[in-house]
Amino acid sequence: MACRLHLMVLIFSCVYLICVSSQQETRFVYNGFNQADLFIDGISKILPGGLLQLTNTTELQKGHAFFKQPFDFGPSSSLSFYTHFVCSLGPPKLGADGGHGIAFVVSPSMNLSYAFPSQYLGVFNSTTNGTSSSHLLAIELDTVENVELHDLDKPHVGIDVNNPISVESSLPFYFSNALRKNISLNLMSGEPIQVWVDYDGSLLNVTLAPLEILKPNRPLISRAINLSEVFQDKMYVGFAASTGGWTSNQYILGWSFSRSKELLQTLDLSKLPQVPLPEKEKKKLPLLVVGLVVSLVIPVLMVLGGVYWYNRNKFAEVREPWEKEYGPHRFSYKSLYKATNGFGNDCRIGKGGFGEVYKGILPVGRHIAVKRLSHDAEQGMKQFVAEVVTMGNLQHRNLVPLLGYCRRKR
Repeated sequence: MACRLHLMVLIFSCVYLICVSSQQETRFVYNGFNQADLFIDGISKILPGGLLQLTNTTELQKGHAFFKQPFDFGPSSSLSFYTHFVCSLGPPKLGADGGHGIAFVVSPSMNLSYAFPSQYLGVFNSTTNGTSSSHLLAIELDTVENVELHDLDKPHVGIDVNNPISVESSLPFYFSNALRKNISLNLMSGEPIQVWVDYDGSLLNVTLAPLEILKPNRPLISRAINLSEVFQDKMYVGFAASTGGWTSNQYILGWSFSRSKELLQTLDLSKLPQVPLPEKEKKKLPLLVVGLVVSLVIPVLMVLGGVYWYNRNKFAEVREPWEKEYGPHRFSYKSLYKATNGFGNDCRIGKGGFGEVYKGILPVGRHIAVKRLSHDAEQGMKQFVAEVVTMGNLQHRNLVPLLGYCRRKR
């Protein structure tokens, strides 16, 4: 009896482990990628904060990130799958042109080394386009118009089967459940965008929404498609991205995948890593504006330079080394100019044979008389100054005391 009981417990435990193992093999969830065990190649990498960066601002590069374990899509299995991820696509600088987008990929191999960058999104190349042997499904979020691939004229979302030419595509928008209308989305804003890809075995739905919006009731794209001839028995799921002449920073913040709609785990948006938003692009001034500014600045600088030169030379004086001994008796021309109101006529009090006399007031309030002489003899200047200083030392009640002198030009 005891042996039978132990056998039943063992069988139950084995069944439970098989169920858990099966459940783990058919679904996963990553709220950030710090603990994720992914296959990564190209320029893709996991940043310290748990952000999965697919590409950077390096030209003509590609990057891939796959869940390491394949999923069984054999004859005995359902072809259905459901995934929900959050991505961010942004140019290096806000407002600048960014290049090429990302794709959610279902592939028979994690090795996409044959794929080209730029418009091929790191998934296809020019020789494998349209061949059924590719066995590739890609849901593209493309941000560049490619005429040869019959792309829409703006950033778009498309379903690609063995070919970068989409079997179905649409401009990006989401259906607002509250407003009951479609609202456009900017794929290149750098803001996080939610993407749902649902396939029930016959109908493929692609749905988009901003980060703060619940899953819309209506998908962006709904396409009846049979993937039985596309999928092999074992398929890998992951992401691919590329850059060309234009570049973008392309990130995946979180990812949930399941073979069953009921078992698809909800992403915890509060745990997702932060995305570094692109910097604002500095607008360059047109050449015409630059020319006008320069043509205005140069005359202004010339006028200011002229004013400075005039003010500097307006009160310029001649000073020679021998005058140092008479220093205390020397007045600046500027002080006498201000004291006499610029030697104005209202301050003139007389005129003699050697010059005119002006009344003035020094800053300390002392009243003075200033006689302005015209002296033409360069050789007698030293003797003249000596005589002036000597006269300044004379004191007599009938003499007006002489305070000093000033030399400027002649």
